[in-house]
Amino acid sequence: MDTGQQLYLPAPDEEEEKKLQEKQSDIPSFILSHEDEIIQYIKDKATRETLKSLAPLLEKLEEAVKQQQVNNSASVINPSAINYEEQLKHMHDVSKEKIKAKELKIAEKLIKIQSRITNINR
Repeated sequence: MDTGQQLYLPAPDEEEEKKLQEKQSDIPSFILSHEDEIIQYIKDKATRETLKSLAPLLEKLEEAVKQQQVNNSASVINPSAINYEEQLKHMHDVSKEKIKAKELKIAEKLIKIQSRITNINR
């Protein structure tokens, strides 16, 4: 569709150029005058986006903490989860009782044997 004609755009007026330059110069002055507000807006936006991306991770972390608390409370309630020192002491006491019981049986048998030997010797 090339007809050989070129489209000519009208040259911008001097007034339009001045308005455009004023707008362009107003933009930096607007930015400078509202710099703190712009920075705060960017910070808020970045914080919201960060929290959105971290929300699933935070939920998983909260679930893990709850699960850990449940596990810890279950192990505290569970009497079989006595600490090592208490288990060791308990086992030591039980073995002492067993040894005493065996010593008593042996002493009784020894007394019986001695009485038989004395009866035989008579």
